[in-house]
Amino acid sequence: MPEHRWVLVRHAPAMPRDPARWPGDRDRPIRPSGKIEFEEAAEGLAPLLGDKGTLVTSPLTRARETSTIVSRWWKNGGDPRIWPELEPEVAPSALFDRARAFRGSGDLVLVGHEPLLSSFAGYCIMGEGLSILKLSKGGAVALEFPGKVRPGAARILWALTRNQLREMR
Repeated sequence: MPEHRWVLVRHAPAMPRDPARWPGDRDRPIRPSGKIEFEEAAEGLAPLLGDKGTLVTSPLTRARETSTIVSRWWKNGGDPRIWPELEPEVAPSALFDRARAFRGSGDLVLVGHEPLLSSFAGYCIMGEGLSILKLSKGGAVALEFPGKVRPGAARILWALTRNQLREMR
């Protein structure tokens, strides 16, 4: 296994935006059908993750709910930790700096939002915060750094949609 592997997971399908119910959108939850679909996707995702690692999440409700589902299937990541750097408006470079400074062992699994995750992947792969892929809701991509962890040094190991992960269970 590579020394540094980061797995990016986009939150599961959420309820439609409704400012009357969820002002500011931070508290918008996963929709009921999204929970069922993502439970199945997380079952397919867990075997792809390492024997040890750390699970981190955005503080927004839909990401925290998604990370809780991941933690039920991937026991090796422990309870999800909250990182404000995974909030949607954060610069990819800020998330990269936090991830690079993290000293855990094994896979680092980051649960967050678009367009941050695709820009972050672009920053890791190309050294620029350009979206070179788009994660579907509940989808995941694994990046590895075969050598030094620096912007532009990562490569994609795999990228899977929620439905592809569901088929792998």
